[in-house]
Amino acid sequence: MRKKRGAVVFLVMGLSALIFSDMATAETQRKVATCRVVKASHTIKAVPGTPEGVLMMQAQALFGKLPATMPGSEKDTPAMIALGKKLYFETAISINKTQSCNSCHPINNKGAGADHLKTGKGAEGKSGDRNDPPTMNAGYQIAQFWDGRAATLEKQAQGPPLNPIEMGMPDAGALVKRLKNIKQYPVDFKKAFPGEKDPVTFDNFAKAVAAFERTLITRGRFDRFMNGDKQALSSQEMEGLRTFINVGCVQCHSGPNLGGMTFQKMGVFHEYSDKDPGRFKVTNLESDRYVFKVPMLRNVTLTAPYFHDGEVGNLSEAVDMMGYLQLNKKLKVEEVNNILRFLSTLADTKLTTAPSIKAKVSSTAWVAPQMKDIPQGEEGDLIRYGALLLTDTYAQLGSGAKDTKMHFSGNTLNCTNCHLDNGTKQFGLPWMGVSQTYPQYRGRENQVQGLEKRINGCFERSLNGKEMPADSREMKAMVAYVNWLSKDMPKNVYGLGTPKFEGPNRKANVSKGEEVYSRFCMSCHGKNGDGYQTMSVGSSGSHVAPALWGAHSYNNGAGMNRLLTTAAFIHSNMPLGTVWNHPAITNDDAYDIAGYLSSKERPQMSGLEKDYPKLEKKAVDCPYPPYADKFSQEQHQYGPFQAIKAAQKNK
Repeated sequence: MRKKRGAVVFLVMGLSALIFSDMATAETQRKVATCRVVKASHTIKAVPGTPEGVLMMQAQALFGKLPATMPGSEKDTPAMIALGKKLYFETAISINKTQSCNSCHPINNKGAGADHLKTGKGAEGKSGDRNDPPTMNAGYQIAQFWDGRAATLEKQAQGPPLNPIEMGMPDAGALVKRLKNIKQYPVDFKKAFPGEKDPVTFDNFAKAVAAFERTLITRGRFDRFMNGDKQALSSQEMEGLRTFINVGCVQCHSGPNLGGMTFQKMGVFHEYSDKDPGRFKVTNLESDRYVFKVPMLRNVTLTAPYFHDGEVGNLSEAVDMMGYLQLNKKLKVEEVNNILRFLSTLADTKLTTAPSIKAKVSSTAWVAPQMKDIPQGEEGDLIRYGALLLTDTYAQLGSGAKDTKMHFSGNTLNCTNCHLDNGTKQFGLPWMGVSQTYPQYRGRENQVQGLEKRINGCFERSLNGKEMPADSREMKAMVAYVNWLSKDMPKNVYGLGTPKFEGPNRKANVSKGEEVYSRFCMSCHGKNGDGYQTMSVGSSGSHVAPALWGAHSYNNGAGMNRLLTTAAFIHSNMPLGTVWNHPAITNDDAYDIAGYLSSKERPQMSGLEKDYPKLEKKAVDCPYPPYADKFSQEQHQYGPFQAIKAAQKNK
């Protein structure tokens, strides 16, 4: 078995080298290993001896740069591409005129060519038996379909219209007749295929669609890194790339698309539950049973669910399972998290770019302290213990803790699921600078309270648990870690909390929120919002991706259950890797996602009617009564909020 895998690895790398001509030579690699360290610059190419430079050289050797055009595009003309685009969105190619290529492979509204369904639904409502792969970058692959039965994009384009489950057209002649009877198509075909006596043919239909699909090329921050921009990837994303290479993911996911160039058995070391014979249906070779084309990973964070059967809706689970099934490894939680961060850099820049936020520039640099700088001795031990409690809360202070006396958290979340990057991310609800803001007045309790009381509020609400003694070592440790993060930060430093968020003057559109959630959020948090709880090495059963609703999530009294708070957090931080002033999700879409999350069932906290003793202090988006105004509970939950704010201001 291992010899066979070695041959596969060699084949993967060899194909990448032959097809894309970007593999480094052995001599180049030898020079990388012996090159002295020189002064760093913005271009890693100039400093191959640095860790980042060596990583880049590895990446360039294993993946290569994505070519500017797809194979075959040299024969495509503007007229063919224009016709192909029109046909891609044409519903008349389905039996009941309801289904187009875009129906299962949506590219409008910033779609990445995947429909986010387990398996696609055809024109007459029937579901197929395999997940719909994305059309973006498809022409770079070795073949099309999961089993590789179509060698080209042209052959692939001819499949769905005649498939009885997908589009259901009886034959090619019926499709051609339809197109001939639609005004303008005969003219468009004649422009695209000049000189042909009868250009409206099934073959020309496929050629035009393929020509358009060859324009669907995406590029992300990973491509900037490959071109020498060391600032394109964060330190954690680069560590994720190292992990991706070192644990062996690259054995199958190589080449510029990080996949799509070889076929591999699903379940090399351990059997996969699905018994789809895969490529065996095409070749009738026993060696091809359960063999599928390795999926490409570009835009993988935008194309959930995963695998040929669409059975896995969560990217964390997919990474975890691949490590076990294909590599015989139980990945550590840190490894899964790092790989996820790297995979986020493969998302297309245009699909994940919203209008930038213009804000004042802070006079104080936002520089997170390093854990290695924690002092030694008793003080340092307490700080490190606090960091552990806050980053692995479920295992240390939840039901994952062996000592039942330590069960203060009531769900599987960690504090750092909300306080990103271990509490150091600017506008990611950081703890840096927080200590200087306490004690502070809190309207929810109508009292001035210290940091301990604030932390216990999170345990009762965000963690759906109970208070812990304020004088316990655990509370002192968490406060010590927050104090350590805050010690060199001036009061009111720019970057605390989340940026000011002003939602649109309308009610949140829950249906639209669900649609955008599927595109941006489902890959991490799953279709059912339950995240992913792994039992891999070192995890203690905590969530790699947090649950956003349901029994394992925050309760209805948590601050994250307020729409404007949630929307601000999403807009500034999601998906993974987003920085606050360069959002991926628009203001309106973040607002609707927040409304969608608010509509979901979650644990209910008792006694919420006692919150805000002075009701006039109640937040406008607090989703539970009573209120000091006459606006409905529904409006307080979903908006619009402008009228509520105006009424409060005029009192």
